[in-house]
Amino acid sequence: MKKILFGLSILFLAVSCNKNIIVPKAINTVNSVSLSELNLERKDYRILNTITAEASIVYSEGNNGKIRRIACPEEDFALTYLYNRKTGQWKCLFRGIVKMGYLTNDYKFSDNTVSNPEEVARRLAFYRIINMAKLEGADGVIEPIVSTNVDNTGGKYQQGVIFKTSVSAKLIKLKTDK
Repeated sequence: MKKILFGLSILFLAVSCNKNIIVPKAINTVNSVSLSELNLERKDYRILNTITAEASIVYSEGNNGKIRRIACPEEDFALTYLYNRKTGQWKCLFRGIVKMGYLTNDYKFSDNTVSNPEEVARRLAFYRIINMAKLEGADGVIEPIVSTNVDNTGGKYQQGVIFKTSVSAKLIKLKTDK
């Protein structure tokens, strides 16, 4: 348990990418409102389905904390942060494209740093749920439920942390007059 807490405290240290590197990100957004905010009568919309999407992100460190890696093997992307003792700065190397989804009230354009594995897992799960909503022809999602679990990976000599996020939401379709 102490290892998990120590690992989590390390995760939230400020990590900055080399400003010359642009980490490629695919971004989706979806509107999310509570039922009370809709201010619609039940006859005004239809609940299409309840959907769930999951994402797992592996975080690991090496070389006495001077190398940090955030990876998702199933999406084939990895972010590797290397600490340079001479400059005292972190350099970010990437492979693949980081896919991130946001609720519209949740999205703020940011710089290119992507250093929090919990946030990456959460955003990947939202990206997937938004794609599912598009496929089903939904106008938005209501009442999303988000759950993230953390667990150790590896053995005695290879420590890592896996973040598993699950997002469930109801898809709605507004009824329109034709």
